[in-house]
Amino acid sequence: MLYSAFRAFFREQRYRNLTLTTVGVLLVGILGYRFLEGWRWIDCVNYAVSTMVTTGNTEIYPKSDWGKVFNIFYMFLSVILILIFVNTLHQHFHDLRLRREIKHKRHHEIVERQMKSQEESAE
Repeated sequence: MLYSAFRAFFREQRYRNLTLTTVGVLLVGILGYRFLEGWRWIDCVNYAVSTMVTTGNTEIYPKSDWGKVFNIFYMFLSVILILIFVNTLHQHFHDLRLRREIKHKRHHEIVERQMKSQEESAE
């Protein structure tokens, strides 16, 4: 079931693009912290993910000036990405609701036509 949900999610171009963009931003964060601050890879991943999801991490933080500047831009980029992600999810569920409504309306119209044709044939 989970596999089919992922497959359906990635079938649409906008979701693939959003996923690739998210992975790209995460990689930029990991590499930025690795080369600007010289952190271990696991610390880079931990800090990049915690910054991206806006939870933060008080145990590790950039100490160099360039690391701090990079961190500011990475935080802004991450917040923008999260807003795009929320908007995309909202649009996805809105589209699903509209499709259901259209399907229900079509079904209702078909039933009405069949009832009319049965009434006409009975007369």
